[in-house]
Amino acid sequence: MQGFAILPGLRFMWKEQEFLIRKSLDHNEIEVTNLSYNLVEVYSVNELIEAWNDERLIIKRDFIVKEAEVIQHDVDMFSEDDRNIIKKRFRILEPVLLGIVKPKDYESYINTLSDDLRPFVSSVSTLYRWKRRWDETHDKRSLLPRNDLKGSKTFKIPKEIQNIIERFLIKYDKEGLDVSNRRIHNEMKVEVQELNATRPEEGKLTPCGKATTNRVIQHLRKTYIKDRARHGTVQANLNKYGSTAEVYVERPLQRVEIDSTPLDLFVVDTLNSKKERFNLIHAVDKATGYGLGYELWLGEPNAKAIKQCLLHAMLPKTHIRSLYPRLQHDWTAFGKPEVIVVDNAKVHDAADLEEFFGLIGIEVQFCPVKAGHHKGTVERMFRTMNEKMFHSIPGTSFSDPKMRSLYDSTGKACLTLKALHEIIHLTMVDIIANDYSSSRGGTPAFLWEQGLKDCRVHRTLPMKKKDLIMLLSTGLEYRKITNKGIELAGQFFQSTALMQLSDQIKRKKKDKSVRLRFNPSDMRTIYVFDEENDQYIEANPVRNSLRKKNIDENHPVHMAQLRYHCHRKNKEYNEFDTTHLVYAYQHVEAIVQNSRSEIAQLEKLPDDQRAVEHYKHLSSIQLLHKAQIAPDQLESLEFKGEISPATEGQSRKSTKRRKVNSKLDDTSSKSFSSTAGIEVISETSELPLLLFDDDLDDDWEVTIRES
Repeated sequence: MQGFAILPGLRFMWKEQEFLIRKSLDHNEIEVTNLSYNLVEVYSVNELIEAWNDERLIIKRDFIVKEAEVIQHDVDMFSEDDRNIIKKRFRILEPVLLGIVKPKDYESYINTLSDDLRPFVSSVSTLYRWKRRWDETHDKRSLLPRNDLKGSKTFKIPKEIQNIIERFLIKYDKEGLDVSNRRIHNEMKVEVQELNATRPEEGKLTPCGKATTNRVIQHLRKTYIKDRARHGTVQANLNKYGSTAEVYVERPLQRVEIDSTPLDLFVVDTLNSKKERFNLIHAVDKATGYGLGYELWLGEPNAKAIKQCLLHAMLPKTHIRSLYPRLQHDWTAFGKPEVIVVDNAKVHDAADLEEFFGLIGIEVQFCPVKAGHHKGTVERMFRTMNEKMFHSIPGTSFSDPKMRSLYDSTGKACLTLKALHEIIHLTMVDIIANDYSSSRGGTPAFLWEQGLKDCRVHRTLPMKKKDLIMLLSTGLEYRKITNKGIELAGQFFQSTALMQLSDQIKRKKKDKSVRLRFNPSDMRTIYVFDEENDQYIEANPVRNSLRKKNIDENHPVHMAQLRYHCHRKNKEYNEFDTTHLVYAYQHVEAIVQNSRSEIAQLEKLPDDQRAVEHYKHLSSIQLLHKAQIAPDQLESLEFKGEISPATEGQSRKSTKRRKVNSKLDDTSSKSFSSTAGIEVISETSELPLLLFDDDLDDDWEVTIRES
């Protein structure tokens, strides 16, 4: 393997300076030249070894050839062909290294090699090249061919053409558009033609081919520009740089994260039996993972809901054991946080909420837009509560419609609001706060008490409780990536990182499947292995795809449910009774045939008789229309008489409605008429009349007769 020894002539970088060992001294010391400042200094060998062990000292070997560098350090990833090449080449080189074969005999030695070794060495220069690699590394892996160094590393096209291609790339990427390489190639050719039109013959440019254009685009494309246009600066930075740092906290109440989510459970209203779904607002301590408080809110959370959650988080909860005797542990978390982290939703940006933060001396941090990873503790807490409790209660809505499938969430809901509060206390205190967390190395409750003692955190409370209240009142698969993402169990999964991986595979002209890891019990996230970076990236169901399948995406989605959903849809389609469709088509065919015969008979009639038949058809259509809109079996009354307008000059174009109550005795006539000729319908002697006419006014003079 490649190595070094602390001997004269060794160059190394340390403390951002370059050194050269001059000579070794007594007492395990060496004399070096500081090349950065041209000074002679003395250091102990142990000091240099300690710096190398801490990776602060970097050995510099300018004389090593690049072909001899070992780039593959994982022996388990060697293929059988790689192992065979190393074995055969070293068998050929070994006599040379041992001095059995002298340089003058290299050519004859190559000619006398056996048939299985002769194809591996082509000339004497090959032996010299292998020997040099071995002398510099003493590592058999250096004998592997370095195919990655073959070929030209620069483009042999004019710089002007590269600039044209790059300008088109930046133009479309800034707009967040997906433009094909072929389009960019065509636009480049047109621009080159326009440039050549104003140039002399000897200065004209020759457009590059499609393959060269594709290589130039692959080399020049900056994915960050497109990500920023599509997803915003925060997401673009996250995609480019990753999560470069983790939020570090030392003590409880130093940082508290607050967020809200719709509860994955339907609750029965005891007043009207209506099924309701509450929003859960939750505050979690970042240092210990201990839940500080919560609030259930019906409807969209607002500033008041956040204040109620903070009120519950800051006040002691010494009374809950008496309210809920089933609790096995006390809820010991309370106190005023130093910093509160909320997302950038409008509810958190309310002026009164900011005023409240300033009044009680709490710093507020707003996460950037679409940056939920900045408060990952509370986000993970919601998932934990759903998985450990809410998804196992009748009436759960699960996390998404796809997981719910045919489950009748509202029909099976059986919890009252009082019962829900008790279940939330059991979940937060007994199941989460007092359950061992392997990532934290203890239970949140224990870490909370220990942190208060070790960091000497003194939780502050207002002089009066009223003041605070008034202030706050395992699956494994291989799949190919398409433009829709990755298809698994009939569901497509997508993510920005996945499309970057797809773009990387396409640019390298590879057509192979990628390795997937997923949890069959929760298919909301799958993990795709990126061979280039040796890491797994996440992919999620395509947006709105679960909603289209009527699956609530707020709950875990089992793989069996995905398959069942597709199977159920196909089964319903195949088993649907289509008998009525056949009869309907037969009736249409009969109508067409009758119409054809009728037209043939009409064509034989004279024009006058044909006109008579035509108007009969129109009359029958009109009668059919009246039969559809006219009421049946109602008594018709007719107005007859003069109507005197009360006010002259009143508009006669407006339609007026009058309600007249006319009590009729047995001797009175049951019909009346008016010059307006309005027809009124009634069945009783006490006659409520709704009159519509352009000429009606308040004064009426009518007689009634039976129709």
